Amino acid sequence: MSETAEEAGLTRRICTKEGTGMSRNVLKSRGMRWMVTLLVAGVVLALPGSSWLGPGTAQAQAKEFRIGIALSLSGIFSRDATLLKEAYDFWAETVNRQGGIKVKGTGYPIKLIYYDDESSPVKSAQLVERLATADKVDLLQGGFGSSIVFAASAVAEKYKYPYISGAASANPIFERGFKYVFATLNKTFDEVEAAAKVFSLAEPKPKTAAVIGADHLFAKLSAEGFKKFLGEMGIEVVHFEIFPLDLTDYNSLLLKVKRQNPDLLLVGSLFAHSLRVMRAAKEVDYTPKGIAFSYGPTVPDFVKELGKDAEGAIGASEWVAQMPFKDPVFGSAREWREQMLKRWGKEPDYVQAAAAAGAVAQQKAIETLGLAPPLSEKDREAVMEQLHKQEIQTLYGRVKFGADGAVVLKPPIAVQVQGGKLVMVYPTEVGGVRGGTPAYPLKPWKFR
Repeated sequence: MSETAEEAGLTRRICTKEGTGMSRNVLKSRGMRWMVTLLVAGVVLALPGSSWLGPGTAQAQAKEFRIGIALSLSGIFSRDATLLKEAYDFWAETVNRQGGIKVKGTGYPIKLIYYDDESSPVKSAQLVERLATADKVDLLQGGFGSSIVFAASAVAEKYKYPYISGAASANPIFERGFKYVFATLNKTFDEVEAAAKVFSLAEPKPKTAAVIGADHLFAKLSAEGFKKFLGEMGIEVVHFEIFPLDLTDYNSLLLKVKRQNPDLLLVGSLFAHSLRVMRAAKEVDYTPKGIAFSYGPTVPDFVKELGKDAEGAIGASEWVAQMPFKDPVFGSAREWREQMLKRWGKEPDYVQAAAAAGAVAQQKAIETLGLAPPLSEKDREAVMEQLHKQEIQTLYGRVKFGADGAVVLKPPIAVQVQGGKLVMVYPTEVGGVRGGTPAYPLKPWKFR
């Protein structure tokens, strides 16, 4: 397999019903109805020079680490999940340029195998099962979003595959007693704390707030977290609402909020929701004194699409590139940021940093154990145990997993769009980086 930076050992395929050569009747007659869903789900794209290795071929050759990823490459989470794919691709490219994963002096390149779960938790679980049982990949990497990860990780646990996500944080993920599930983001309540507590610095002090959230595992918990922290600060929540995940009429939602005229608006969101809330707030001419999201403003396209209207939006985060973190693969947080910017032409998101750190953590566990592909169930169990034991420094900071698989608490931070760039505004100092002053109260839309 070529190890050029362009190809980077990545496998991307398209599988469709039409390409299988099997009719629906044949599938039914063979009792293989379940395969239709998997084949329709498809896998993405194939780079020049890459090839698909069936389980038997891969077992015989054992010249590479085959890593399976069920990811939302279409559907409502696709724009968020694309960020994760960029992080995984760049990690694989970088490691392959360096000669592959080093095992006892031999370098084994990485081949990533993607399946599109179409933003469906059920389909993600099915595809993870296919990766484990049919494709017999060596390892897995996690998908995007807590609802997806909650479902997919249960299957990974069943087949004893370590499953590390850099884009899922809902508390219930870690409350099932699983051993093979890991995450590099803080749990949701911890993750949104700073995006609420930043308003403790506001002058004049806000007295009222509205909290809304999408009907999604992470977004709902984010809304509950916002409500909790506002209560601790003595800020009255005058409107609380969970709205449908596929809501189309955001103007009516924001009009309800506007009638209460709260000082603050805090939103449990994914990227798409953050855009729609901002646009609807402008359309109904509602300008809260402060606005914060559990996810959205850190995505580069947030500022790109909203322009000046993005000014003042606050987002939960856990990382900024200025943090003085060293990394065994990328060199440092700053170097990784510069390399990602060059590779993809945009600033990286903190979720991408978390995903890259998870990939590095699993890579270092394999190298420490000296495990060469193909990996057996016993090998994967050893990787799981090593992930629980090890503590490494990465571009994302220290990665140490607790007994429940969640990362040991990292300081949550809040960032704000100021002058078209993200500025850390809470806390006042973390990881050697000093925070800026929050912009508050926000200017009316017509003056931005």
